[in-house]
Amino acid sequence: MAGSPLPRNLLAAGSALTVLCLFNPGLARAQQAADAPVLKKQEQQDAKAGEKVTVLDTITISATMQSLALIDSMSGTSLVKRDEIDRVQATSAADLFRNVPGVAASPNGDDPATSINIRGLQQYGRVAVTLDGARQDYWRVGHGSGSFYIEPELLKQVTVIRGPVSNAYGSGAIGGVVSFETKDARDFLRDGETWALSQRLRYESNGEGKLSSTTGAYAFNENIDVIGNIVWRDSDEYKDGNGDTVRWTGEDVVSGFGKITMRPADGHEIKLGMTAQDYSDFITGSSGSSSATLSRYDARTKVYTYSGSYTYKPDDNELVDFTANAYHASTKADQFQTWPEASYGNSRYYDVATSGVNARNSSRFEALNMQHTLTYGFDYYDLEGSSDTDNFGQGSQRAYGGFMQWEGKYEQWLDLIAALRYDGYQLDGRSKATPTTPSQDVSLDGDRWSPRVTVGVTPLEGLQVYGTYAEGYRVPHMQDVFRQNGAHGSGYEPNLLLRPEVARTWEAGVNLQYNDVLTGGDLLRLKANLFHSDVDDYINTVSSGGITRSENVGTARLRGVEVEGIYDYGFGFINLAASFTDATMRDGVYAGETLSNTPLDNVSATLGFRAFEDRLTYGIQYQSIGEVTRVLSTGTKVYPRVDLINVFANWDINDNLKLDLGVDNVFDQAYTDPQSGWSTTSDIEQAKGRTFKVALTGRIGG
Repeated sequence: MAGSPLPRNLLAAGSALTVLCLFNPGLARAQQAADAPVLKKQEQQDAKAGEKVTVLDTITISATMQSLALIDSMSGTSLVKRDEIDRVQATSAADLFRNVPGVAASPNGDDPATSINIRGLQQYGRVAVTLDGARQDYWRVGHGSGSFYIEPELLKQVTVIRGPVSNAYGSGAIGGVVSFETKDARDFLRDGETWALSQRLRYESNGEGKLSSTTGAYAFNENIDVIGNIVWRDSDEYKDGNGDTVRWTGEDVVSGFGKITMRPADGHEIKLGMTAQDYSDFITGSSGSSSATLSRYDARTKVYTYSGSYTYKPDDNELVDFTANAYHASTKADQFQTWPEASYGNSRYYDVATSGVNARNSSRFEALNMQHTLTYGFDYYDLEGSSDTDNFGQGSQRAYGGFMQWEGKYEQWLDLIAALRYDGYQLDGRSKATPTTPSQDVSLDGDRWSPRVTVGVTPLEGLQVYGTYAEGYRVPHMQDVFRQNGAHGSGYEPNLLLRPEVARTWEAGVNLQYNDVLTGGDLLRLKANLFHSDVDDYINTVSSGGITRSENVGTARLRGVEVEGIYDYGFGFINLAASFTDATMRDGVYAGETLSNTPLDNVSATLGFRAFEDRLTYGIQYQSIGEVTRVLSTGTKVYPRVDLINVFANWDINDNLKLDLGVDNVFDQAYTDPQSGWSTTSDIEQAKGRTFKVALTGRIGG
């Protein structure tokens, strides 16, 4: 997998840049132009001078599509910032969610794809995943449906919104929303710089993983800037905690993105971006499986995302805060069968593409002694999937909707939200041919109104309690409706009578924010919430009489508690994230049974310290994944609780050179990831054993 010219050139350039930064730390300042424009850091827009800011104080786009500090959002909302991505030295999207409550990311060692589970719901649009506002939709036959591909090195941050409270984000997100955002030039360039270039080199011991990431940005003037990033990552098969090699877990990835931002006039901003990812040299099937007959494919997957946005927010008109987006995202996988030998040379492909547009406006005004924000908009997307395998479920899906949302604030103690969303859809595909009836074109459609109401009260300064009732609507997926034929002993049958899922959620939460709690200058931020969701007409596969098809199997009930908190005392910090979820079928043929994709009870805690005027951050992270029972094709299996320890150190050697160190799974625990569930045998995903990581990042600018 190594040896191509591109990786060698990247490594050579990176080494030169790193040495330059080490021995000439003042280069960026020496090359600074006297008339360079000052580019402000958006991350500090609401922070007072000299005041510490935690991740829960960070301004982000909330569930209501408003810019809001996380600690003030009346929903289960979390943020993964760039410094946390660097801290864990993420190699897959699954690594990003270690400290996010209520979220279980399903990795698979033999495929770089990731599936996200929020509060027990995942796959087929139950969780909306976006990259720079563009939906990321992908599925394939069998295990791994409802997954996506994201290279962590390209990202600025990730926002997670749990539950069906995000009416403004589009159709189907009854589980929640995961919004990935790539880097911006204004975030990358420092004050006074017109250009900058950085190079990161990284190595990890388990699997001989290597990475090169090159980022460059240039500001032509105050109104036009560009940024680009190219990443190469290569790894071999890794070892589990027992020292055994987990077969078919190597991969070779080349990815990158480019973005241009233009501000043609005051209040106007246009962004155009493109992201490309190329995953190759991986064998997909089921990593570590003991099955001698399981099919394996040499796979190559290419992912392209194109996005454009326009915003208009004049300083002198509070009634206008307008944003419009258009995008196209495509994922195409070509697979060549390598096992078993009798099937060697067979090929198959999957091609999934989504195109969409959305627009919204927020109007702010005061009336009746209250501050009002009225947000309204629409969204539309067209999803198409094709394959040369029958049980893929090919066809097209068009979803459209509109929403109106009112937010009211009375003095400093009462916050109200009322929202109403309309969703409509149309599915087009083909029915299954029978001995007497040929295959025919078929079309399904439907629509629904979904409300949301939230009441928040601040009885004491720093303490806010809130309650929410929200509904969500998910249409049947093409694979649910049109899948036919197939394997595993039961032929798939399409089901043209599937009804959409409707989620009804009650949620209660508390937000705490206090300063000077135990000592002068310390900060305490805490978000906690309880939720209770009933998903009517839950869709699942049912096998009977040699036939497998998707059916509405009854009502799924999901209940749980989530906690996320930070205590920062200047020279150190404590982060806590915990979630405890119960998900069972309330009625129907599976009444009383646990949903097979229920996220595990998960607790993570990080104890960190700072030194050398905050240039060095180091610490230890504890993660506990609760016991879980899974029903597999070979019978029921119980996976015991797993306790993992990771350590990290991040050192800004000078303004232009940074060293990141880490050890994952310090005690070399041998465990499987029961959440992955990709295999047809009892030997599902074997996780990585002890892994040492080191990264060196050099930067110049002027």
